[in-house]
Amino acid sequence: MRSILKVVAAAAIAAAAVAVPAAAQAADGYVYAYKDAYFAGPYCKWVGNDTDWATCSPGGSMLNTASSLWNNGYAGGYDDVNFYWGKSYTGAWDCLGVGTSWSNLQNQRFVYGAGKSGYGQSTNDNIASHKWVPYCGYP
Repeated sequence: MRSILKVVAAAAIAAAAVAVPAAAQAADGYVYAYKDAYFAGPYCKWVGNDTDWATCSPGGSMLNTASSLWNNGYAGGYDDVNFYWGKSYTGAWDCLGVGTSWSNLQNQRFVYGAGKSGYGQSTNDNIASHKWVPYCGYP
């Protein structure tokens, strides 16, 4: 019984290690969005901007379903990512710096774009588009 528990525990640890972005992992130029918190479930990744998250690869669609994000872009230039409440970079937005991640969007809010649609709302299951920007706060 103990050996079975050890195998199950080891498998769970290994699975978690694969799903969670490693801070030491080399940048690959992508921004990742995961359907579930803690980098679990279906995901999509982008190297460029996307005006509509209804289609993406490999997950198919991430429109208003993302619960964790990871910016694994290259440092320098346009390396931060704005996540928008609306399609085509409309409404309020929040920004994720290069090399950082949010494992659970439950308490993350759209903090830029006061007066725009979605301002102050949770980003969890609420992102429709994104674009790479030179710094956070840049519209």
